[in-house]
Amino acid sequence: MKMIKNSDLEFYQNLHQNKINLIIHMIGSITFISGNIGFIYSLIIQNYTFAVSCVFLIILSIIIQGVGHKLEPVPFKGFEGPIDFIKIIYLELFFIFPVFLFSPYFKENWKK
Repeated sequence: MKMIKNSDLEFYQNLHQNKINLIIHMIGSITFISGNIGFIYSLIIQNYTFAVSCVFLIILSIIIQGVGHKLEPVPFKGFEGPIDFIKIIYLELFFIFPVFLFSPYFKENWKK
């Protein structure tokens, strides 16, 4: 059983057609994941200045990707609340985008 279905990737592909947004997501996803890992590490080593820096990276990543989505021909429907926002952001940036990045759907959009 696949973790992410082709129908999910096709839906995701429809929302990520713009090449500039794809570049933003490549950088933003790495920044988001790194910021989260760094945040957890900073709490373990009790370096709270580093923790604040990591939170800044996470927020910056989300803001930049929001700007990228404004370039898309198909708009994102939006979030249904704060829990939905957190769920979608983490699922997208930790799982769906990395899978999409190495899929034929990404290559198809990149060639447009």
